[in-house]
Amino acid sequence: MKIGFFWLVWSLALIDTAHSASFEEVDSWLNSEILLDPPTPGSMISQSDLKTLVPWLPPGVLHEFDFPELKLEMQAYSEKKPHIDFLNASKKYLGTASIGDDGSLFNYRAGQPFTHQQIVDANPKIAGYMIAWNNIHRWQHYGIRIKEMFFAYVGPQSGPSPLALEKNLLGGGSIDRVLTMTWKRVYLNKLAMLPDKDYKMDVKDSDTRLYKEYMEFLSPFNVKGTKFVVERMIDPHEEDLVNTYLPTERRVRRFSAKERSDAFMGSNGTFDDIEGFSGRVLDYDWEYLGEKKVLATTNSRQTTNVAFYGPHSRLPDDFYQLRDVYVVKASPVWDGNPVKMRVMFIDKETFNVSWALIYNRENELWKTMQTVHKNFDGDRSHNSKVAGFIGMAMIDQLANTATICSKLTPTEFPVTTPRQVKRVFSVSTLSEGQ
Repeated sequence: MKIGFFWLVWSLALIDTAHSASFEEVDSWLNSEILLDPPTPGSMISQSDLKTLVPWLPPGVLHEFDFPELKLEMQAYSEKKPHIDFLNASKKYLGTASIGDDGSLFNYRAGQPFTHQQIVDANPKIAGYMIAWNNIHRWQHYGIRIKEMFFAYVGPQSGPSPLALEKNLLGGGSIDRVLTMTWKRVYLNKLAMLPDKDYKMDVKDSDTRLYKEYMEFLSPFNVKGTKFVVERMIDPHEEDLVNTYLPTERRVRRFSAKERSDAFMGSNGTFDDIEGFSGRVLDYDWEYLGEKKVLATTNSRQTTNVAFYGPHSRLPDDFYQLRDVYVVKASPVWDGNPVKMRVMFIDKETFNVSWALIYNRENELWKTMQTVHKNFDGDRSHNSKVAGFIGMAMIDQLANTATICSKLTPTEFPVTTPRQVKRVFSVSTLSEGQ
């Protein structure tokens, strides 16, 4: 193993101050020369080996791995090519998409909008927008369905383990609250598997909506029946339509754009934190910072819900792969946003966000987000081949609190019919049965 004295001293210093990493430290880490050999597949990393992870983890997260029970199992790199329909669409429309003066995406039909070569040949601002649009239009089949998932709000207090065995929270900590919900999203346009239908579903809103999303809270009693329908427009300049049904008010109301930056259902995350950022590309100024290899849970070993452990049950107890990522900075264009910038680590193959560092207006590292994904090959009838979301840890580094999200039922990427879209994702159904 190659290691220099300066690197060792710097590594140990980063472990001590990892929770307060400035953007300048992130930039230095991104451009630093690596003098360590990467961890090998099949190896097990313990707390005593923590310094060897410095080159492969974003600054600001290393201390989350610093506890005596750490057993980080390295997984061999697993290639994840999307469905053949997505690859064919990407090839068919190669070179046709472009970025406008304001970051808008032009002339995009289906597949991956931009290639790696286009990204590295572009200036940092244009490259940042290219990566962002590739994230939005990554392969996701018809969309996701999780019939039951939970949000556990974990406080700063310590406590005995396991925190909640039935939720696979295996470490210590204290739970302030647990919510369960159902989550469904369906894509209406840019569907690579529907070339004979102009890449869209045969439903009323497919010409104007990219996707629709349905969320319903199942527990506890005081939020049970709260529902959301989110409609994302194809035109990136148009605001989302977010309607919510609140049982306490017995009415449906429109969710304002500014509420996207408010705490979501009392958690330490917001609508804009889900999946790394809001998905509204033009809400941010983008900059490509470079490429890096990072450790990420890209193909989870879990068959049920994600296991979390550590002093506050907020580190995934899972396989980690060394993944190639694009590093981008996204700065909100709205001055009232409490976030100053997001630094995101986006997988070069799947375009999922593996990690995010979120800075407040005082340039402090405020929150860190780690996502857990798994390769789904579907069944023989449609073979979805999605690298899909199954869990997330959103940590408020300043308050030392966390929101842990994980599925309780299988993550599915089912074929969705127009009839199902009309039945499930309509605003008119929000108050039905109430």
